Amino acid sequence: MKLLDSYLWKAALQGLVVAWLALVMLDVFFAFVSELEDTNERYTNFKALIYLSYTLPARFYEFLPTATLIGSLLGLGNLAANSEFIAMRAAGYSIKQIIFSVLKLGLALTLFAFFMGEWLVPASDLQARNFRASVENKNISLVSNAGLWVKQKDNVLHITKVWSKDKLTDVTIYSMKKDRSGLEKVTTAESIINTENGWQLNNVHITHFEAQRVITKTLKQQIDSNLLDAQILEIAAMKPEQLSGSELKKIIQHQQDNALKSDKYELAYWKRFAVPISTLVMLILAMPFLFSSQRGGGAGQRVFIGIVVGIAFFLLNRVLNELGIVYGISPFISAFLPLTIFLFISLFILRGIR
Repeated sequence: MKLLDSYLWKAALQGLVVAWLALVMLDVFFAFVSELEDTNERYTNFKALIYLSYTLPARFYEFLPTATLIGSLLGLGNLAANSEFIAMRAAGYSIKQIIFSVLKLGLALTLFAFFMGEWLVPASDLQARNFRASVENKNISLVSNAGLWVKQKDNVLHITKVWSKDKLTDVTIYSMKKDRSGLEKVTTAESIINTENGWQLNNVHITHFEAQRVITKTLKQQIDSNLLDAQILEIAAMKPEQLSGSELKKIIQHQQDNALKSDKYELAYWKRFAVPISTLVMLILAMPFLFSSQRGGGAGQRVFIGIVVGIAFFLLNRVLNELGIVYGISPFISAFLPLTIFLFISLFILRGIR
């Protein structure tokens, strides 16, 4: 069985790598064409390529399930076309043993996908946004686990959470003296909201440093119209798809505690589990196409059909995710419904294969 595992895994992984690279490179090409619309003297074509290179882990993560289906059909489809599955069965291996061997690879890919989504993708996305921020505005910096730092005139702001360009929480403002000889005051605010009258600071605590003393005061609210340029926050605003599962869980709890909508965060949270599981489901889905016909022509046709099914899964997954948010469908159902449908279809077809 170890020899069989090694042989099947090698064939499947070779096809997976080819399909994965092809899908991601195609996606990067169209993304680069889109980025060309935003290029200027500061954000050049070369810098656009650097930015896209930081987004590669997220793109690889997104296409892993589809690439797993297409790649396994390409790699294992060659074995079927060359009647190697028939030879394996003649050697005493049953279809169930062959499928079980392939699914062990699926479990390994599932764990790998979970690792990517939880750690690699958020870290690389932070680097991508930080690079984009440094190009578009040198006074802004994103730091992992330390929030956002922004320099605005004589103020340096530390923002723990950027919910959007109009809402910030846990903000500390360090105000320098006009002659830059030292710190004039430190202002902390529980939250800051962009209103028509300017930035509204809530639950404010101000520490003012004078020559011989330190003065502190607390305000419920304070308005500052010149505190910050809202446009520079657009590139730092959090996107649910770019956060780890643990971060999403905290945000969901925060939204629910404050009676705020959390649907998009819940959807992103459940997708952190749905995407890795989809990788395993795609391998299961490939099995009927490989074993339903083991003649060369039939196998080739079914590989093509399988590729179409893989693309259909990718598109259906995106459409149902968006429709779930629009029509108020449970985020859990929106995340797991596509893979559940394809899982039942593949298991139903596998029942008829002997």
